[in-house]
Amino acid sequence: MQTQSKALNFEGQNIYIGIDVHLKGWNVSIFTEHLHHKTFNQVPKAESLSTYLKLNFPNAIYHSVFEAGFSGLNAHYGFTNPGINNIVINPADVPTSDKERRRKTDKFDSRFCHSERSDTDNYRH
Repeated sequence: MQTQSKALNFEGQNIYIGIDVHLKGWNVSIFTEHLHHKTFNQVPKAESLSTYLKLNFPNAIYHSVFEAGFSGLNAHYGFTNPGINNIVINPADVPTSDKERRRKTDKFDSRFCHSERSDTDNYRH
């Protein structure tokens, strides 16, 4: 008789994370290859995000992106240590329309960072 496993396993699946970095908190948007999982605010610690990802998306391949800013590369090094593939983008290089500039929010920024990362990954394959 076969038994059904209730354990989560995202082995081989890509998880994309867009992060809008601020001093007191990060706005994080998480996407799977096919859908938007969640957008939330969290404490500015890479370890907290890594723990969340490993708990909710075990064995996945994690890709994150955030805009360069005041924090320098501390967050970048924090992401790469626990095995998250991270890139840092220049905010000026992110194309935006006038409509996007007028409705600019931290939530929008984190979602836009995700789309930049998933587009970059598609070009690499």
